[in-house]
Amino acid sequence: MTQILTKQQSPFFWQFDQRYFGDMSERYFTAQYWQTNNAIIGQESGRGTTWFVQHGETQLVLRHYLRGGMMRHLNHDRYLFNGYPKTRSIAEFNILHILLKKQLPVPTPAAAQITQQGLFYQADLLTHKIPDAQDLIQVLRQAQALEFYQELGKMIATFHRQGVFHADLNIQNILQDKTGKFWLIDFDRARILPPQKKWQQATLKRLKRSFEKERVRFDIKWSESDWAALMHGYQR
Repeated sequence: MTQILTKQQSPFFWQFDQRYFGDMSERYFTAQYWQTNNAIIGQESGRGTTWFVQHGETQLVLRHYLRGGMMRHLNHDRYLFNGYPKTRSIAEFNILHILLKKQLPVPTPAAAQITQQGLFYQADLLTHKIPDAQDLIQVLRQAQALEFYQELGKMIATFHRQGVFHADLNIQNILQDKTGKFWLIDFDRARILPPQKKWQQATLKRLKRSFEKERVRFDIKWSESDWAALMHGYQR
């Protein structure tokens, strides 16, 4: 049975799943801790470094929240504090639990950390790694059948019917595992909204721009007919 605990030890605040952590410490949110224990099993570099770590029998993903856009030049990783429930990692931890209860294909959250510094805070999150999964940039190094896109469209529609607004729906945040199942990751700033075509269509436009962008950048095997198949699956 899931038991979510909280712990505070200034300047830190934690929310964590007791199934995976009997107690909590800031060391779990540092790459150095996992390196010292020879527990790093991989990493990905983007805006920052995402670490994949082995914690007992569980593989976890460690992510530090970084600002994007023009703000990143002025403020690397600090956010204005307005209560723990509204902090980035606690909010993502909580919405993932809501989505899991809806039986949606999302990662299981393990622990979230807030480091408060006056009016500001920094945020970190540990989630479960999706086993044997690749993001769509990797998957689309090879052309996929139209059925692939139809199933992908169905998956996105499932989230939209439940009112799940994903703030950054792009092909790096969609994974496919070795069984062919699709997963959605990175629910930073995600919300549950009344299902409405306006935000749903905006989300789909963002996803299409992502396909177009990565076709130029990484030469993914994707075409307009693939998008039509995705939309067919979505509308069904």
